[in-house]
Amino acid sequence: MSSSSRRTFIGSTLSLAGASTLAPAFIGSATTASAADVNYEAVSLATAPYRPVRIIDTDAMPWPAPMDALGWRVKTLFENDDTGDHLMIIDVPIGSEGGANHYHDFHEWAYWLTGDFVNNEYTHPDQRLGSFQQFREGIFLDRPAYSLHGGEPERLDSQVGGTCLIMEEEGKTFSVTPGDPRYSDDYKQVRQWTVPRIIDTLQDIPWEVANGVDGVFVKHLVEDQVRGFRATMWRLSAGWDSARAPEFARAYYYRQAHQFNFVIAGDMRITAYREPGKPAKTFTLGPNYYFERPPMSMFGLVDGQVSEFGAVWLEVTYGRGTAINNVPIEAPNFT
Repeated sequence: MSSSSRRTFIGSTLSLAGASTLAPAFIGSATTASAADVNYEAVSLATAPYRPVRIIDTDAMPWPAPMDALGWRVKTLFENDDTGDHLMIIDVPIGSEGGANHYHDFHEWAYWLTGDFVNNEYTHPDQRLGSFQQFREGIFLDRPAYSLHGGEPERLDSQVGGTCLIMEEEGKTFSVTPGDPRYSDDYKQVRQWTVPRIIDTLQDIPWEVANGVDGVFVKHLVEDQVRGFRATMWRLSAGWDSARAPEFARAYYYRQAHQFNFVIAGDMRITAYREPGKPAKTFTLGPNYYFERPPMSMFGLVDGQVSEFGAVWLEVTYGRGTAINNVPIEAPNFT
C-alpha cells in the first residue's frame, strides 16, 4: 500500500528524497522467541532493576491472516497480559466504514499512517447523523472514554483503505444502536458524553523550535498531567549531531512511566543502556520502526551523528502503566 501521499509534507522538512526509502538494519543481533522473528524484533540488554528497550521493524513484521472476510488485518506491537491493553497497526480494506454509533469505557489514541478511514462523531446516543470525520495520513486522535462515534450506511466510506497505529486500553465497547450486536442499555446510565481531540499534524500545527535546542523541533499534541498522558512529535534536522545539544541527546529513564515511540520518517540512531553509564546496544532506525521504553529502561541518542536525512517520530508517554490512571508523568532520571 502506497505511503507517499500526504507524507510528502513531512518529507519536505527533511533533506534528500531518499529519506523515505531508507531501510536501515539493526546494529547488533536481535533477541527473539523464534527464528522467524529475527529479522524484525530486537531487545537490548539490561541489568536488574533496569529493563530492556524493545524495537520492532514493523515493515518487516509479517501480516497475519485477515481477521474477517472483509480483509481487516492487525499487527500487534504491544500487549499487556494483565490488563489487555494493546498497541496495534491495523490495515483497513478499501471501502471500510465505522461501526454503528458506539462508545468505549476506556481511552484510546491513534495516529493514521497511510490512506484514509471514515468515522462520524456524535454528541447524543439518539443521534444517527453525526459530524463526518475522514482520518487521513498524519491525523492524531486522542479519544477519551464515553466518546460516541461510528459509521453510517450510505455515507462516504474509506476511499483507498489504509493503515493506522492505534492503542486500545483495557475495557469494553458498547453500542447505542438498537439491533447492533454490541447494543447495551448501559448507556442510559452515562451522565456525561465526551468529545475527542483530532489533530491534523501535517496541516494544522507548525513545527516549533524545542526550547531553543539547535536543530530539534517539536509539536505538542497532548499534555495532560491530570490523566497522566502525553503525546509529542519530534523532528531532527538532517545531519543532526548530538554535539549540537548534548542535553537533549543524553540517556534517561523513568521509574514508573511507560513510553511508546514510532518513527514516521527519516532515520535516527539510539543507544540502549544496560545500566547507568554502561551502553549496551546501538540501533539504527528507519521509517515505521517502533521502539518501546517500559519503566526502568534507558536509552539516549548516539554520540556523534544521530540522523543522516533527518527524523520525525511520535512519542507517547503514560504516567504509570499502559492505560489512563490519573498518575502524573514524572520528570526523567538522567544518567
